[in-house]
Formats: sequence, structure tokens, C-alpha cells
Amino acid sequence: MKNNINIYIFTLFIIILYGCDGDWLEVKQNKQLVVPETITDIQALLDNSGKINFSKSPMFGVIGADNFYIKDEDWAGIRPEQQNAIIWAETIYSEPTSYSYNSPYLAVLYANVALESINKISPTIEELEDFNNIKGSALFYRSWVFFQLSQVYCKQYDAITAATDLGIALRLEADVTIISKRSTVQKTYDQIIKDTKEALNFLPDVASVQTRPSKLAANGLLAKVYLQMGNYEESLKYAKASLDISKVLLDYNDLDPSLTYPFERFNEETIFISTLYSFSDTFNSHYIDSTLYGSYDLNDLRKSIYYFDDNGRTAFRGTYDGSTRQFNGLATDEIYLMAAECEARLGNTDLALGYLNNLLVTRWASGTFTPFVANSSDEALKLVLQERRKSLIFRGTRWMDLRRLNQDPEFAITLQRTINGQTYTLPPNDLRYVLPIPDDVIDLSGMEQNPR
Repeated sequence: MKNNINIYIFTLFIIILYGCDGDWLEVKQNKQLVVPETITDIQALLDNSGKINFSKSPMFGVIGADNFYIKDEDWAGIRPEQQNAIIWAETIYSEPTSYSYNSPYLAVLYANVALESINKISPTIEELEDFNNIKGSALFYRSWVFFQLSQVYCKQYDAITAATDLGIALRLEADVTIISKRSTVQKTYDQIIKDTKEALNFLPDVASVQTRPSKLAANGLLAKVYLQMGNYEESLKYAKASLDISKVLLDYNDLDPSLTYPFERFNEETIFISTLYSFSDTFNSHYIDSTLYGSYDLNDLRKSIYYFDDNGRTAFRGTYDGSTRQFNGLATDEIYLMAAECEARLGNTDLALGYLNNLLVTRWASGTFTPFVANSSDEALKLVLQERRKSLIFRGTRWMDLRRLNQDPEFAITLQRTINGQTYTLPPNDLRYVLPIPDDVIDLSGMEQNPR
């Protein structure tokens, strides 16, 4: 049954990518292409983590961020699509399609099929817990992917222009005959918030496995969304709600820096597992920004846990996925950092430092940490943002932070890279902070393209 369901989903996805024609009528007659009908089948659909959790977040933000550089001698070995993203070129894609865009929508399709299937079931009392978990999970998966897409393919949220700025395509149904249309940024965020808040009504506090969503994860996602919107009161509310469920942090003193990957995939700090679409060409050639690397204290264990010397190349290996995949999911450290930033922005210096110091003491060598101090909330905010960058490197958050911080002249920066003697720059709020939608999607749907 599970294999038949996967065939059905794959067929739907191919049709979404390449259009609908008369062949779909023949596909529907194939009795092997069945829709999941039982709670067990639907849960099996959502537990296909290879289609929902792994490699289902766009890679372009992490490639465009300022955490690394590429040496001239390594440049030729990087595929054109990644090269173009690294230098913020106006044209990104070397082919009509991009799987970094398409792959997340496959996860959305799985979520939509699960939602439509579960809504046809009237659960028994014995089935109610599983029924609720499926419904909440599908809503969360969809909102998670929509949020990831929104940070790459539409403008940074601005309350003044959000109602007219172009958003993403909000596919809310599995019906492949419905042509994708772009929403607005406001509608995009409204849908993400709506889905996630509804998911809170159905999910357990903590998931049985971290590839599944939970209230812990949903509160964390809402904190991320509201932080990106600049709504610090709401972001703090949901960060606190997440920490009320779990405050667990890893003690980095317990990790082994001699391991290739010091973190286990299912470590106790991980809330929800998600990874970025592979950018192996870039990742295998990157050198960590020397200023960033030098900013870690000698007693800061993040320096030895996150990075390693690869024949003179300072490279990153601190993924919470414990593999070659780059983790961009939710973990408790990010929740602490969001709570700290929001408290600082709301003028609560001591509370901000409390969250920050509670996190950092677990990152320093035992007995060496001196709590950070600040004379004002502005000083506290600067400390939090510095540590946020140092803690969440290669998790996809830096691009999001650049987009939102660029709205404040105090934190706005111009990015710069020099390759083969040519210098490339990305000024604050540049149109190139919004990636183009692949040509095949534009051609098939008629959607408006992002200006570059």
C-alpha cells in the first residue's frame, strides 16, 4: 500500500511540474495509483522523511549569505547555478528548472494529500490521538515549507507594502488541475500563521521522533515567523511557550570534537529535523569567513565543534543532522536566542542577558564562562545578534537575518565577494535578495516573475 501511495504522489508531482494534459485522464484509471484511505496509510505517507524533512528547504539563502568565501582555484568546480547564487547574479539558473524550488513543493503536496485524506475520516475514540497527530503534522509541514520558500522567493515582510508585494504560490489543495498563482506577502504570512496555530490544537507537546512535528516545534516556528515580521511581542510569546515545554540544551563539554560529525541527528536539543537542499559543490569548496572564525573566544567550544581544519581550509562540520546534510530545522538554542533578542528589543536588558547567558554557559569550556553584561538594551541586542550568527551558522538563518536587519540602518551591511579579480556586491534591500522563480514554473503557470 505504501509503495502505491508513493507512486500516486510522484505522479501528481510530475504533473504539477510539467503540466496537465489528456494523459492525466489515463493516469487516473490506473488502479495502482491509490489515495491513502486509512489513518495508518496517511501516517506512513507523512513518515516518509526523505520526501518531507530532508533536502526540502531552498539552498540559495545559505549560498548567498556572508559566512564563507570561495578561492579562485575552486571556482571552476562549482556548478553554474550555485556560482550565480554566490555572486548574486541577476540570472541564476543554468537550466529552465531548479530542484531547490521544486523539491519543497513536493513536501507541500504530501501534506495536502494527507490533509484531504484525513478530513474524510471519522475517527473512533481509539483513533483520535493518531488522527489529531496526522492533521496537526500535515498543517505544520505545509507551513514550515511555505515559510522556507517565503524567505527566498518573496520580499522581506514590510507591514506597509506586504499587502501588495508578491508572495509565494500557496498550494492548498492536491488537485493538480489548479494552476499555481502567486499570493501576496501578507497572505503568505497569514497562511503560515493560520496553519501553524491550527496545528497547535492537534499536536502532542513533544513528538515521538524529531522528524515529526509537535507543539514544541509549532511554537518555535511561530516565534521564527513573528521575529521575521518584526512583531517581537508575539515572537517572545511563542518562544516562551516553546521553552515552557522544553528548555533542554546540550552541554558542548560532553561532545567529542575529534569526530567527523560531533552532533548526533536525534540529539536532545533538536526540536524538529529539516535539512537544506544539497549545495555540495559550494560546501565542499567553502572557507569560513576569517573575521567570523576569529570572533569566537578561545574557551568557546563552538570553535572546535563547528569547524575543522581541512588541509589549511577552515570548514564547517557542525550540522545538527550528524551527516553530510545541513540542518536547518528547529533546536532549543535558536529558541533561547529568539527570546533574548525579543527581550532586548522590548527594552528588557536583564531578561535578554538571562536567556543569552543560560545558552552560552553550555557552549564554553567548563568553569571558563564569564556572563555577558550590557549597560543598555541596545548593547544587549548587539551581543545577542553577534551570538546568533555564531551559533546558527549554516542553518539558513543568516540570509533571513540579513533581509530583516537590512531594514534598520544600524545593522544594514553590504555583502562583498571577490572572485578571479572581480568584486561582486549586494547592497542592503537589493532586489537580488529575492531569487527568481524558475523559468519552467513561470511558463507553465503564467505567474509574475520577481524583478532582479
